[in-house]
Order: sequence, then structure tokens, then C-alpha cells
Amino acid sequence: MGEMALRHPRSFVFGPFLLIPERQLLMRGDAQVRIGGRALDILTALVERPGQLVGKRELVARVWPNTVVEDANLKVNMVALRRALGDEPGAVQYIATVVGRGYRFVAPVQALESAGFSIQGGTASTQLHNLPSGTTRIVGRSDAINAIRQDLKEARLVSIVGPGGVGKTTVALAVAERAVGSFRDGVWLVDLALLKDPDLVPNAIATTIGVVAHLPNMLGELSEFLRKREMLLILDSSEHVIDVTAACVSVFLAEAAGVKILVTSREPLLVYGERVRRLPGLGTPPPAAHLNAEETLAFPAIELFVDRATDRNESFKLSDADAPAVAEICRRLDGLALAIALAATRLEAFGVSGLLKQLDDRFRLLIGRRAGPERHRTLAATLDWSYGLLSPEEAALMRAVAVFAGAFDVDGASAVAGVASPDAGDILVQLAEKSLLAADLDADSVAYRLPDTTRAYCLERLQAGGADQAVRRRHAEHVCTVLEQAASEWAQRPAREWGNAYGRLLDDLRGALTYAGRDAADGPLRIRLTVAGILLWNHFALTAECRAHVSQAIAGLDAAGLAGTAFEMRLQLWLGDATTFTRGPLVEAMDALRKALDIAARIGDADSHIRCLRLIGVHELFRGENDAAIRTLEAFVATAAARVPSAVVEAETALGIGELLVGRLQSARRRLERHHELELHAANDFQSVQYHLKNLSDRINDAGNVLSHVLWLTGSPDASLRTTEATIKHALDARHHVSLTNALSWGCPVAYWTGRYEACTRYAAMLDEEARRHGFAVRRPVALFYRAAIGCAQEKFPALWVDELQRNIEAFHTTGHLVRMPFYLGVLAESLVKCGRLGDAETTIHAALERAAAKNEQWCIPELLRIQASVLAAQGQAGKAESRLLDALARAREIDALSWSLRAASDLAQLWRAQSRERDALEILQPVYSQFTEGFETRDLAVAAGLMASLQGQAGA
Repeated sequence: MGEMALRHPRSFVFGPFLLIPERQLLMRGDAQVRIGGRALDILTALVERPGQLVGKRELVARVWPNTVVEDANLKVNMVALRRALGDEPGAVQYIATVVGRGYRFVAPVQALESAGFSIQGGTASTQLHNLPSGTTRIVGRSDAINAIRQDLKEARLVSIVGPGGVGKTTVALAVAERAVGSFRDGVWLVDLALLKDPDLVPNAIATTIGVVAHLPNMLGELSEFLRKREMLLILDSSEHVIDVTAACVSVFLAEAAGVKILVTSREPLLVYGERVRRLPGLGTPPPAAHLNAEETLAFPAIELFVDRATDRNESFKLSDADAPAVAEICRRLDGLALAIALAATRLEAFGVSGLLKQLDDRFRLLIGRRAGPERHRTLAATLDWSYGLLSPEEAALMRAVAVFAGAFDVDGASAVAGVASPDAGDILVQLAEKSLLAADLDADSVAYRLPDTTRAYCLERLQAGGADQAVRRRHAEHVCTVLEQAASEWAQRPAREWGNAYGRLLDDLRGALTYAGRDAADGPLRIRLTVAGILLWNHFALTAECRAHVSQAIAGLDAAGLAGTAFEMRLQLWLGDATTFTRGPLVEAMDALRKALDIAARIGDADSHIRCLRLIGVHELFRGENDAAIRTLEAFVATAAARVPSAVVEAETALGIGELLVGRLQSARRRLERHHELELHAANDFQSVQYHLKNLSDRINDAGNVLSHVLWLTGSPDASLRTTEATIKHALDARHHVSLTNALSWGCPVAYWTGRYEACTRYAAMLDEEARRHGFAVRRPVALFYRAAIGCAQEKFPALWVDELQRNIEAFHTTGHLVRMPFYLGVLAESLVKCGRLGDAETTIHAALERAAAKNEQWCIPELLRIQASVLAAQGQAGKAESRLLDALARAREIDALSWSLRAASDLAQLWRAQSRERDALEILQPVYSQFTEGFETRDLAVAAGLMASLQGQAGA
């Protein structure tokens, strides 16, 4: 082990601060300072070399390794860092700027070894939350924060009520920060400001806390999820969706006892149990007071003004002469925190007296022109005034970026404003410094966001200026371009990382589609947006939403002049894929896939050609058309090898499914073990991946799913269980619901075969929930079938479970999902024997064998013959039963299905023991058992071991 690995982690002390880099922790006394991780990295780089110049390029390389970032990243994080360290106006300066070169840490620093160092009450929390990093000091709200914290101890619903701009969100976030770690399931901020449709309030809450479901009764699903959770929800800016928010909160209070709710709004919810905390403006000196600077600073509004003014100009200091004018400015602004912060950023341009005059003039112009409460008019006046002080370039960019539904980056601002990216970056930094934009400092590329009040104001200005349509078109084109870039990265990045990077575009995609759908002339843009958005909708399992847009796009192909093009090919391809995997392998799904294949062949699109072959082959497998599927999948492998070599792994994995079903088990095992290992290797080497039909997480799951069945069939039960558990865990970690339903569908039979009934029940319940929540109708019968199968296996009188087995077999026929149908019929036949319904059992097992032969479904024929023998034995036909068991053994050997051999040998041994042929029984069972090298705790091997012990005892006697 190297020297660095043996060293204790270091910490640094300067002024009242303690920095522990290894723990990403900055303390001021006993309190943790919340600040973004990038800003902490910058601070670490500076304190490691106190007094030395650290260049800008060096800082960027240190903080953003292997990432290309704009200068704005460094500037904005440095602003946040200085705010975090500069706790008081006129306090000690820690970081000096060397113009054009870099920065120098100028305060004394003491380096310590951190081993054994203990911090009381200030450790970084590992609890779940989505709270933004704190970048500004909160002024004048300590009493309100403490009171609301106490309210939350005594009540489950607290509403912070006050006018726009008073600081409700700031206070709510401060309360939430102090609650992190106190709730088992986290603290979650739900920003309702962006919602246009009140009915989407439950969806917004669900998306924030990780409930992905898309049902008509979203509130019911959300309530069910919250029932056993302990969390704090912050529903921010709810006034424009107040009725639906109140309805949601009422349900949560009634049904989710562990959930507490903090609401910010301009009015109370008027819900039973609500505790209302009205937030007034920050305190200002009375008009008649004659106070000096020190006395004036005792009022929170003045303190905030000076704090924000100092952010802009470190040399500013409130003088006795200026104190009355500053007090008057804060009174005119009614103590509204946002208005005061905006005003303070303009102090450098006008001075105190000039600032008061400018503000006074602006108010006079507004008299009689605006309606509404005085405080709201005050904020509007401040926005008018601040906006009027912007340069034309700053104002134009502010108007343009208002079209973003949420966060945006420099490239996005550049695109919608129509200015060069470096210029946009500089303007964004200036606007952030003026507190007109908020910056997310934890992203590799700084993300900006307009406060909701400012955004609404800028949208009005954009529309009034007549540039609304042009900006919205640029926005739609930008969203389309970014999503097309996202598609090129999709196969190379881990699913969660990809989703985190592009998930914020969902609302922008919706807004862009709304714009493009207003004018028929924009039909081509709407179709292009739809195609670009398919992967995003698919990633977040928004199948119903995607289907609606895809259907509209297909209907508009002729009018847009895009019929028969690559756009139609991609739309039809998705429609066929989604229909197959959600509703079943229906005729319309195959029609869509055939159309896509024809276009792909005609335009020479090799990637889409093989994608179509894969999906057509899977469709045929689902239908139980195994021979046709094998031919299609072999064509898939050959075409991939000739035209798209990097897709061969997926092609052979798909062919492995076909081989499994037709009984080529050893070939399938070799193929799948090799390719599963390759995919796991690729998971650690994303740069090596060039092209794939599916995301890496999906590919790992596909190979693992099929391999788990082949491993069990060929005599490796433990390896099968491990593979199943790993595949399901991988799907859960990736948070991709299609992959999870697939993994659970394959996992249920493995748990059932190995006798892990508890695990099988759990998998079936998970599968049923996923299928129900996300509209995967084709998967629900699988979950319900295995639930019934376990009931039949465990119950002495399984008649009710047998009826459920029959209903689910009918459901498979309804969806056209006929793969494994012979096996399902075999399970039903065995259960019918247990119920004494021997005639029905005989009919059912005959139907199973006939279908297996007709569809070449060889993998389960040995098991079907074994079950047929049990029917014959129950009918008293021992000779025929023995013959069928010998046939089962022979067929199992032919396809190398060692686990089926063991079952058949065990049944034959029991039959011969009943005939006092103990030695023959032992000789048929022991050689099969001895071929196993693992799985001795699984059901079949345990049964066989017990049977052999009994036979050996009887033979010895």
C-alpha cells in the first residue's frame, strides 16, 4: 500500500472555520456550512497552499478533471465560496483575486491530522434529500426558523404564508436543512412553481420522491407509497395550484402518519390540522427614528441590504450619513427580501442617494397603473426597476431564458438568446451576481434557474416585446438538439447517470412540443422532437405519454412530408417495441415493426435494420413461434456481424433466448456466459462501447435473465440464484422499470424451481406492482401465475389457487404472450392432480405436450413427461407412469437438462420404492445426483438426498 493510502486524512483550520476535505465538510464552530461540492474543492485547493497564487487553469483542472467547463463555472463557485466565508460585512478577507491570473488564500491556515477528530452535531448527513446547496447567508429569520421547527415537532402540517418575495422559500429551506437526518426516508423539496396544470401536482410530488407511476389515480398510488414512509415534504410555491395541493395534503395527513409537510404559499391551505406561520417583511427602522449606521444595522432589512451590497463591493461600508437613506429604501420595499437583494446589487451603479431617487421615480410612475396588494406592487416595481437598469444584452438574455421550464446551462442560454456561448456565460455570471439568477453549483456545468417570480415577469416582457415565438422556436430546436446528443450517449453511460444528466429536460420537452403543435407549419419540428424524446420518455417509463405523442406524430407524417423517412421508421419501431413489451405481441405491433424494417432496408440504415430484426424475433418468441424466431434471430446475428459488429453481443444474447426455448441448452449456456461476462466488463469500460441497441444496464439484465434459467436447467442451481439476485439488484439500482419487470419475470420461475417460495412471492409482488403502476399489462399474468403456483404447492387443498392458475393462463392468451405456455399448462396439470381432478389433469397435460411439439418448445418437455407420469400414477397406471419417466430421463439427457433429470429420477425412484425395488431406485437416482456440484440446499436436491438416505437404509436392511 502506498504512502498516501497510509496517511491520516488532513483538516485545515482558519478563522472560525474547520475544513475536512475527505469528508466534504466545512464547519463554522459546531455548525456545518452548506455549500456546493465544487466550491469546497476550490477552497481545498487554496488552503493547501496558503499565501500562494493558484492559477485559474490549475483550479479548473483540479476541480473539474477530464471535463470541459466554461469560465463561468469557476466565477460562480467563487462567488458562492466568498459568501459562505464572508459571514459578516467587513469581516476578515480570506481569498484575494489576482486579476487575470487566479486567486490566493490570504488568511493564516493551520493544517492538522484528522485521525480521531470528533465533531459534535456537525457531521455531514447521509440521509436522502434534494435540497439545493446554500450559497447565501440568511438574515433576520432565526426566530421564524426556530418557531417553524418547533411547529413541525407539534404538528404534521405547517404553512409558511406571505407575499411574493418575502423569503418564504428561503425560510422553508433553512428549516428543511436542519431537518436532514431526522426523517428515515429523507427531506424532499417539491417545486410547484413550474406547474401549469393543477392536476399534475401529485405527479410532481411523485417524481421528486422517486415514485414512478403513470395512472389516472396518481394520488392514490402516491398515498400508498407514503403510507409506510417517514419523511418531510416541502411543497414550495403552491398558491397557483392551491386547491389540488390542499386535496393532496389532506389525503397524506389521513393516510401517511409518518409524513410531515411544510408548505409555502401566499395563502393558507385551509386544511384541518394546518398550523399557519405568517412571514412578515424584514424589520426596518421606524420613519421617525434618527439612527446611526451601527444602530440601523440592528434591523434585519438593513443587515440584508448591506450583506448583499458587500457581495458586490467588498469595500462597501454603511456610513452614518447613508444610514437614513438605506432605511428609507428598505421601508419603500416593505422589507421584502427579494426586492432588497435586487436593490442592493445596483448600489455600485448609483450610490445610496441615487438609488433612493431611482427607486422613488419608479414607484411614482407605477401609481395608478398596477392593481393588487401594496406588497405585490412593491415587488413588481422593484422588478421593473431592476430590469430597467440592465444593459440591453442582459435584458434580452433574461427574457429569453425565461422560456426554460427549470434549470438551464450556458449553451441553452446561448441558443435561446441567439448569442455566442462565451458572451452568454459572461452575462449569466453578471446576472447571478446581481441575484437575478440562482446557480446550481454541484453540477459539472453550472446550471442556472430564474426565481419563479422573476421568470413570470420576464415571460410577460418577452411576450410584450413580440419576440416570444422566435425565442420559443429556438428553445424547441435547442431541446431537440440536446436530446439528439443525449441519444448518442445513451448506450455508453450508466442508466442512472444518463437520467440524472437529461431528466431535467422533460418539462422543456413538453413545452417545446406544445409550441410546435400550435402551427401546422411546425409539424416537421414536432415530429423531430417526438423522435428525439423517445429515449427520455422510455428511460423514465413514461410509456403512456410517449405513446400519445408518437401516435400524433405518426398521424402527422403525411402532412409534414415525412412519410417513409427515417423519422417514420423510428416512430414505428418504438410503437412496435412498446406495444410488444407493454400490451403484448399484438398484430398492430408486428405491423409497425414490419413497416420500420421495410424503411430501414430501403434507406440502408443498418443500425435500425438489425434493431427491427431483434424486435421481430422477440415478438415471435413471445407468440411462441420458436422456429420462426430462431430464423429471424440467426439473421439478426449474421446481419450484425456483417454490418454492425458492435451489436453482435446483443444479437447472440437474443439468439440465446431462442436456443433455450428449443432445448439447445449447452450452446445457450456457453454463448450467454461469454457475453454476460463481456457486458459486465463493458460496465467498467464505457469508452470501449461504440454502438448498442440497448442501454448497457438493459444488456446486462438481458444476458443475466436468460443465463439464470439456463444455469438452473443445466444443473447449477446456486449460480442461477446468484445470477437472478444480481440481475434484479442491478435493475433496481438502475431505476429502470422496464428492465426491472423483465428481471422479475425471469426471476420468479428460478425462485419457484429452487423452492425459494418466499423469494418467489416477493418477486411476484414486486412484479405485479411494477406492471400495474407502469401499464405493463403483458407482465401482470406472470406475477399472478407464480403467486397461484406457490399457493398450489403449499396448500393441502389448492382448489382456489387452481382456478387462479386457469384465469391467468387465459390472460396469457388474451395478450398473445404464449411463450412458455406448455410449461404453464404443465404446472396447472400437476395442481389438478393434487386436487383430484384427474380427467382435467390428463386433458391439460396432453394439450401441453401437443403445444410443445407443435411449437418446438423442447426445454420443458422432460418436465411435461414427468408430470404426465404423475397423472398416470394417480390413475393407477404404474406401468405407463414408469415408461413416461424413462422417456423424461431420456429427453432430459438429450438436451442436457440435468435439473429435469433429477426430478424425473426422483419420481421414478419413489415409484420403484413403492414396488420394493429399492436397489433399482438407488441406482437410477444416485448417478444423476452425483453430477451436481452445488445447490444442495435447494428443494429438488434436498428431496433427492433424503430419498437416497431412505433407500440406502432400506437396501442395507
